[in-house]
Amino acid sequence: MVRHRLLVVVGACVLWGGIVGEMPAAEPNVAARPWTLEEARRELNLYPKDAYLQYVALQLGRNGGTENAVAEQIRQLNRPRRGPERQVDLFALFSAAHAIQETLQLDAMVGDDAGLVGDMGRRDKETIKISELQGPAVKSHPWGQMLAAQTIAGKQPEVSSLALAVPEDQYFVRFDSVEKLLQVAELGDRWGAHMFAQTIGNATTSLTSSRLKTQLAIQTDPLTRPFYDMVVDSVAMTGSDLYFRAGTDTTVLFAVKQPKVFRLRMDSFLEAAEKSNPEATRTTGKVLGVDYAHVATPDRSVCVFSAYPRPGLHVRSNSKAALERTIAAILGEKIDGKPVPRLGESAEFKYIRTLMPLGAKEEDGFIYLSDPFIRRIVGPELKLTSQRRMLCYNHLRMIGHGALLFQTQKGRLPKSLAELAEARCAPGEFGADKYRCPDGGRYELADDGLTAVCSHHGHVMALAPCCEVAVESITPGEAEQYRDFVEQYNRHWQRFFDPIAIRVRVTPDQYRAETIILPLIDNSVYSGLAAVLSGEPEPLDALPVPKRNIFTVATRFKKPQLKENVKVKVPQLFFLRNRGVEPSAEDSRLLERCIYEGLGNQIGFHVYDASPTFDFNLTQSLGEIVRSFRGGRGGFDDDMLWISYLIASLNAPVYVSVPVQDAELVDRTLERLDFYAAELARSGDQDGWFAPELDFYRVPLAGSDEQIRCYTIGVGPVKWRMFYGRVGKGLYVASKQCILEDLYAMEAAGAKAGGRPVDKGPTAHAMVRIRPENWNEVLSTFHLGWAESSREACLNNLGPLSSVAKAVASAGGGDAESVTRQADAAHAVHFFCPDGGTYELSPDGRQVVCSKHGTAMSPRQGVAPAAESPMGKLLDEFGGVTMALTFLEDGLHAVVTVERK
Repeated sequence: MVRHRLLVVVGACVLWGGIVGEMPAAEPNVAARPWTLEEARRELNLYPKDAYLQYVALQLGRNGGTENAVAEQIRQLNRPRRGPERQVDLFALFSAAHAIQETLQLDAMVGDDAGLVGDMGRRDKETIKISELQGPAVKSHPWGQMLAAQTIAGKQPEVSSLALAVPEDQYFVRFDSVEKLLQVAELGDRWGAHMFAQTIGNATTSLTSSRLKTQLAIQTDPLTRPFYDMVVDSVAMTGSDLYFRAGTDTTVLFAVKQPKVFRLRMDSFLEAAEKSNPEATRTTGKVLGVDYAHVATPDRSVCVFSAYPRPGLHVRSNSKAALERTIAAILGEKIDGKPVPRLGESAEFKYIRTLMPLGAKEEDGFIYLSDPFIRRIVGPELKLTSQRRMLCYNHLRMIGHGALLFQTQKGRLPKSLAELAEARCAPGEFGADKYRCPDGGRYELADDGLTAVCSHHGHVMALAPCCEVAVESITPGEAEQYRDFVEQYNRHWQRFFDPIAIRVRVTPDQYRAETIILPLIDNSVYSGLAAVLSGEPEPLDALPVPKRNIFTVATRFKKPQLKENVKVKVPQLFFLRNRGVEPSAEDSRLLERCIYEGLGNQIGFHVYDASPTFDFNLTQSLGEIVRSFRGGRGGFDDDMLWISYLIASLNAPVYVSVPVQDAELVDRTLERLDFYAAELARSGDQDGWFAPELDFYRVPLAGSDEQIRCYTIGVGPVKWRMFYGRVGKGLYVASKQCILEDLYAMEAAGAKAGGRPVDKGPTAHAMVRIRPENWNEVLSTFHLGWAESSREACLNNLGPLSSVAKAVASAGGGDAESVTRQADAAHAVHFFCPDGGTYELSPDGRQVVCSKHGTAMSPRQGVAPAAESPMGKLLDEFGGVTMALTFLEDGLHAVVTVERK
């Protein structure tokens, strides 16, 4: 969740916001000024996450024998982010390449083995075949039986032609049109990049969609996009792993309506790709009897295989191995004597399609990770291949860092890896000893002199896909490491693998995503949620919603599961046990009757619009509530609900709502509880500064003859007030009297949802709803918090950019564009300002500043994200979010809907 901070120094921010773009242009012709260890360590305090700066400090420390002190400085600076122990998960599902590389680099600079496992990279020591290792021993669902049951129930699955054209052990993404696929990809790029900036302070992007389109020679400019809608019926993407940042095989399939027109245009894209780079080459060949054309550059920035295996179907892949498997699936051919099972023919996929039918109005696109795919990505071949490739990637990045350091120290580019080592700009000679490629590849500098290439794994900017460099034999140390991974995995997933199915809809008014989690899961949050929140789903936003309500979380409880919990809690109400007040048996039965007969089976927690007092992470608090569900005991820790209520009420007005089924019974129960509340307020030991001080009274409800109750809990100087009472068909507990007044006014006037048609919310078991249309008083604080997060993320970029500027200045200088271009290449990401600022050079050409945010030592920002910035445009489009969870017989349905303005 984005952090909301106090409104401090707003006047200063406004003043600083006007100081933009006044810096004179840099003079690029400046003398070289090498790094010193003192300077590097000082800069680390400002930019502790800069992997290149860490390399510089560590290498200069090695040269002076103080690398351990530098390493400890890096650990200390980054400990809050990484926790008490530095551990890297080379078996992670996604690549997380940059975070992992930073840790591997530190280990390589100060450790004995540079991250290598045993004798990795020495062929004579690789004595264990991959085929001898067993993956996780987790069962599959009984797909055949489940599909048969659906068939008997009259649910026949419909499978698309593209699902019959991909291997079952690969991910599958299908869209009805290329335009819808592009919209979702662009949405992911925009929201992903800026959410990372807001949540973790990272304003970089790998430009994955753009890189893949360039690599596959697929043009999607505004003039070309209508072409696809005219000639393409549907489109699909598939691949064998999810390592998009580091490099993965990606295959795109087009089901075509006008084959001749389509082929003419797509072939022209191949020709354009070939002409775009003088190093590009074009070759032709055959795969399983199918002709293909191949266009590639040495760095794999372009690498496309184009084939037409049957009429009306085009396949375009960045991997020959992936192309061969796809064509084998299409034609029903074998590879190495084994057939390639098709996803669309599997009982698993057919069963899922009975739950999410093809052609449903909720589906523009469908994303599927199958059981065999999940087994593949946790299996020994991919895990150990990706681990070796990541270790090689770290070396390639370190070579790039060494080359940049050499340029800074010497004023020119290095000529070889040996020269890097001789100049003491590298910890050793890469390619030898502990800095060897774990697969025996040969390292060398690329033609630009600043990036590196491995003869086995490829260019650092686009590594060869794992399916093309698959490991066949490993060392005993690697085998033991993988067996440990399997043991841990088996402990966590004890019963079944669960495929992941997501369907997506994109309209001008709304984004919608839905997924299903199958019900046969043990030892998870699912069991606890299912035990408490099951039963018939209901509309969860049916009670009146005041115009100042900005946030709601609501659940529908299964009351029989709570009966034992209620019996325990009733004697504890209002601290009865601790205060010596014993409720009568009759009143205890009355309260229990009220809970089971008088009140409904829903509860809602709501936040009101107000200027926050301090920064309270409500999302994290709600996460604690979810984690408190305990399936084994059939309930949840309801103390967390009231703790969250009390804490949240310090920051903004909040209230809890419960629908009423029997108004007379609820009113009678409240009257009886008044007796105990009044007695409690006058009894008990009040000594001590922090002893709880209780109070109770009634207060008139403004604008009516009604009275509401107020119960207070004081602890030292802090006092919580809880105003409560029945208003219409709801029982409410609120931190502010005005909330009940607003609700009563709506009830009295017959208003429904602020005068608009009633939106009863989704029919579900749990719901979260964010209402930005009601952000008024809180909006300025939100804006300031978002602007602060954008500034922090932007300033984190200035360290890497300034380091490159220093190297460029040493080599004779350059402009800001050349610096940012070289920085993107050196760090394998694109740096951007979330607020739309531009990166400029300081007058001496050695520092990069942001036109919006200044520098780390002289930061500035506006009071809100700039309206013209990407973040500002995203916020302007944002119309609200609703998340709903529904437990049905076939599993847990989760739906996220984002409204667009």
